[in-house]
Formats: sequence, structure tokens, C-alpha cells
Amino acid sequence: MRSFGCLDVTYYKEQEMLLWKIKNTGMPNFCLKGLQEFKEFAGWVRDYFSTPDRPLKFIVSASEHHGIYNMGGDLPFFIRNITSGNLSELRKYAHLCIDAIFEIYTSFGLDVLTVALVEGNAYGGGFECVLAHDLIVAEEQVKFCLPENKFNLFPGMGAYSFLYRKLNHKDADIILKNGQIYTARDLYQKGCIDHLIGFEDATFSLLSHIDSIREKFNFEYYHRQCQKIVFPLSKEELIKITDLWVEACMNVHKFDLRKMEALGNAQARKVKVSLSS
Repeated sequence: MRSFGCLDVTYYKEQEMLLWKIKNTGMPNFCLKGLQEFKEFAGWVRDYFSTPDRPLKFIVSASEHHGIYNMGGDLPFFIRNITSGNLSELRKYAHLCIDAIFEIYTSFGLDVLTVALVEGNAYGGGFECVLAHDLIVAEEQVKFCLPENKFNLFPGMGAYSFLYRKLNHKDADIILKNGQIYTARDLYQKGCIDHLIGFEDATFSLLSHIDSIREKFNFEYYHRQCQKIVFPLSKEELIKITDLWVEACMNVHKFDLRKMEALGNAQARKVKVSLSS
């Protein structure tokens, strides 16, 4: 099994499941280094599971960070490049995000189901990453939020494309615009999350849920394929929206950047507490 700098990877052959987790090192967000490594990871997944002696039906994402699935975008990186007017670096970052999101959405080019195991809060791009999966399994107490409008931006890495396909227009519009925090139960009731699990039994609950899905995998897999045909999503659509996000970044004001900085500092404090607890 190959090792990665930012990801921990475990293959459960009996369960036909690959589990990848964001390692508990540094800030649990999407940094440029991590996004570049994810591209390598995706290629490795396709190659490694191209032989019949490595059966695979499920690719599960999770996080080693206690209480956090992913905080989303690299806010200090955004601030540096917005301040310096470095459009090309922002676009490079945004396109790498779309590469990762689309790999998950298209199941890494394999005949598998992707599953987000959300044991901690998912904000901004972290929430968008969750939405890209075929199935979302979440602990009831975890929280989700798209905070971008607090600093005069919009979520540009998949939220629009996924929410308008998963929810009715009104609910999607509200979530995209209000910056409100939602619990997993809130989103489950809206039909955005597939399965709720209790606190501290995530792995057991995941395996039990996967066992139940495996019994009718043929239906579940092709059901998702039919959904993607009825509501098609192209990479071109995702790229067009993220390019608009890059453009919007260049139009935010200093006051907006101060609010972005404040949010980044607040996230750093929370992670420090989490990592030391």
C-alpha cells in the first residue's frame, strides 16, 4: 500500500473498501500541497485497483482531525494572492480543487460508490467536498456551513452545482446565501445527507451501513449512475463557476479581507485546541 504525505490510506479487502483520511498534521484545509498530492493519489487509485484480485466497491473519505472533517479553503493563501493580485496562483489552486472534486464525483473512474464519512465539522470547501460523494454518512452533531458570503464571496468549488441537484431550488438558494450553520440532522431532513450515525461509533456504523448497501450494490451503483444521467454535471460547468470565483476574489475590498483574516485566525485557534486536546 502506497504512503502519502497528507493522506492516510487503508484497504479493507474483505469489505471491498478503500478508506482515505486527511492526516492529523497542520491545518485541516485544502492547501496547495495537499491538492497536488491528491492528484497523484487519484492516479494511484485507478492503477492499483485495475486488477481483479483487488476488489473494490467503496471509496470512503474521512479525517484524522478530532471534530473536524475539513475547514475548506486555505484562507491565508487566498489573502496573500488577492492582496498581491496574483490571479494565476488563485486560478491554479481553484482548478486543482475542481480536479479533486470531479475525481470524487466520477468515482475516480472506477465502478465504485464514493462515501463521505463525516465525523467532524465541514465548512466551505470541506462541505463542497462532502457534497461531491455518492453517499454522505454523518454523525448527528457535526456542523456544516458555507461562510463565504461573510467576506463578500461565494462558494466556488462545487456548492452551486451539487446543492441545486440534490435539493429543491429554494432550500439550495437559502443554504448558499445565508451563511447559516446546519447540523447533520438538519441536512438529513432536507434530503442532503443519506445516513446519520451516533457519536463515537462511526467506524462500526460505517461498516454496518456498507454491509447493508453491499447486499444491493448493483441497484445502488446504477441508481447513482441514472441520477447523474438525469442531472448531468460536466467538469466544464465546475471550471466556469470556479473561474468566476477567481474573478470575484479580485473584487473584494480590504474590509472583506479583514473579515476573511479574522475567520482564518478563529479556525487556527480552534484547530490548536483540537490538536492539543
